[in-house]
Order: sequence, then structure tokens, then C-alpha cells
Amino acid sequence: MAILSTGPIENNAVSDVRPTQQVTVKIDNRNSLDGSVVLIQGYNLTTTRTLYVSEQISIDPDQVVTRTYFANLDAFEFVFTVEGAAIEQTEISVWGKNETGQLVAAHRIVSSELEIEGDNTSVNRIYVANFNSNDVSVINGATNTVIATIPVGTNPAGIDVNPLTSRVYVANRGSNTISVINSLTNAVIASVPVGSEPSDVGVDIATNAIYTANFNSLDTTEDVTVIDGLTNTVIDAITIPGLNFLTGIGVNSLTNRIYAVNFNSDTVSVIDGVTNTVIATIPVQVNPFRVGVNPATNRIYVSNFTSNTVSVIDGLTNTVIDTIPVGVTPAAVAVNTSTNAIYVPNRDTDNVSVISGLTNTVIATVPVGINPNGAGANPLTNRVYISNQDDNTVSVIDGETNTVIDVIPVNP
Repeated sequence: MAILSTGPIENNAVSDVRPTQQVTVKIDNRNSLDGSVVLIQGYNLTTTRTLYVSEQISIDPDQVVTRTYFANLDAFEFVFTVEGAAIEQTEISVWGKNETGQLVAAHRIVSSELEIEGDNTSVNRIYVANFNSNDVSVINGATNTVIATIPVGTNPAGIDVNPLTSRVYVANRGSNTISVINSLTNAVIASVPVGSEPSDVGVDIATNAIYTANFNSLDTTEDVTVIDGLTNTVIDAITIPGLNFLTGIGVNSLTNRIYAVNFNSDTVSVIDGVTNTVIATIPVQVNPFRVGVNPATNRIYVSNFTSNTVSVIDGLTNTVIDTIPVGVTPAAVAVNTSTNAIYVPNRDTDNVSVISGLTNTVIATVPVGINPNGAGANPLTNRVYISNQDDNTVSVIDGETNTVIDVIPVNP
């Protein structure tokens, strides 16, 4: 994933007329073989940041796409999230124009200060939730050293990031809260009460909504808590019928779909991010545990803890299209969107299964530490990070060679 931004653009009126009335966005995929997917988001910047443009575009090889959007605003910003195999060859330009379509400005686009995939950022920071120490370790990906330790709630079990707001969200299973971390200062800025035993958290960057997977939800209590990322307040609660024991949650921000993993009922619930209602229920195998999403291919990967498999779901049809045997008790799922590779740590075999998203087959098995549980991928550096629960380390995997290149001590 790459995230590009115009940055805030002032457009104050001159003689009662704003200089820019509309913006033209030009996207050029210079790769002759592979495509890319671009999510375009436009924000009206007043006293609040309001999303007013949200469009997903698939760019074919050697294709150039042009879009024009309303921009007669005092201040605005456009953000572009690029996915797919042609991520490095996809170029974007933004042009300000007046009401007659004449060019008035060419707006510079820069990499967003924080570009995060799972737990990793473009400034090469990796965030690790330490379940027994009640804190989060911050790793410098360039030096593979812990540079900060952030106290959070009790038993942090899941973590996700919004790269557009520089916020890190930590699900504290033992204290029924979500800790909100400002990743620029590595400080907790809010603690949001949610449902019972949140075991995972996912961010929809298109809407700045945060979704929890509440493990200890009863039949008639909330399974998923929805948080507004702007105000850090609960705005909705979603109940999924049945005694489900949610263990994982994943988000496709390009389709605005949220995937909640029901450990006890062997299903995945599909939630519409617009209405926050369940729109589909997908049977998988026994005791699904965690979920990873590839927005570029619209594929969802679910680790089945007891079946020792990974279910592959087509996000368009909401059906399982493949089932992949992996190691014993597969845990987290990390997707490297730049290589279309999926990494699944196997807790009882102390290794990681590497799956090709193209063939849905295991292409490598990587030995790691004892009882590997968590996983995150940084597509910008092609590094994968595996947390080993029983020896309090993080294994760093080179995505090109699929070998461990470093081991980092962290808190338990």
C-alpha cells in the first residue's frame, strides 16, 4: 500500500472568487503487465475534516484515467491510497482549475507522513501488542530495535492503524477498552470503553471508523463496537445473533466491508460499513481465528484454528473459493499487498506458512520462534514481522527470500 496526499490546500476567495473551482486528477499506470487500484478521497477542511469524495478506480496496464471533482472550497485535501502489483509504476497528478476549466495551479503530491499496513508505517515503525505486559513495543524497522514502550490497557490483544490520522488503535481484552495512540508522539490520547473482551480491532480509512471484535459477547449483546475516529466516541453497536466469540476483524476500505470472525459458530459475518448491518454470513472451517484482507484483489483470508487451514473468500460474491492446508493452529494473517503474499504463523509448529495469493498454495514454510501468534507486513520494505508469544521476540522475515533476517526481543 502507498498513501499519497496533496496536503492541506488553502483556496481562500480573491475578489469573492476562489482561485480553484475544480480539480482534475490524472492517474497513469506505466506498468505494461500489471494493474493497480486507487482509492481517491477528497476532504473539505473547515473546523472539521469532512470526506466529500470517495471513489475507487481500477487502473489497467498502460492505462491513463482522468477524474474531475468539485473544489470550490476554502480549503481541501486529496488523499490517494494505491494498491496492487503496479503500485510503484502508478503516478498521480492533481491540477487546480477555474470554473471554465482553465489551469490555475498544479498541486504537489507527497507521500503521507505515515503509511501503515497492518502494524507498519512508511517511517518504518512496527507496533507490537504485548499481552502480558499491558503495553505496546515500537520497533524501528531500519535498526530492528525497540525505540519506545507505550503503556495501554490490560491484556492488549489486537492492533491496527489509520495512516491518514496517525492514530494507532489497541484492543485491550482485559479492560474492555480501545487505547488510542498518537503515533507522532507515541502517547495514549484516549481510552474508549467498548464491549466485553475486545480481542481485535480494524480501521476503515475511508470513513475513519474503528471496529472491534468483542470476544465475550452474549447472544443479545454487542459483538462489534463502532468508534468515530474523529471524536473517539462510540457511535454504533452491532449484534450478531448466536454465541459467536469474535476473535478477529478485518476491513476492506475500498469496498467499505468489514469482516467479523465468529470463532464459536465457524462463520465470518460481513458488515456493510455504510449501514453497520450484517449483510452476509459465510461458513468457513472449524474455529476461525483471525482475518487478513487484500483490497487490491478483494480477497479475504481466514485462519481456521482447529482445522489447520486458511479459507479464501471472494469479497465480490461472499463465498469461499479455496481452502489451503497450513501448519498446526494457524493464528494471525498478514497480507503483503505489494507481493500478493499471505503470511500465517502456526502456533504449534513454530513456523510461518507463506501463501501465494495468485495460486492459493503454500510456497514456503519459515521457521520462527516459539508459539508464533501475531503477524504484520510492511509492503514498502517487503518485511514481515511475527510475534513469538512464548519467547518474547519478534522474527523479521525478508519477503524476497522468505528467511528470518533478525530476531528482536520485546516484552511478554
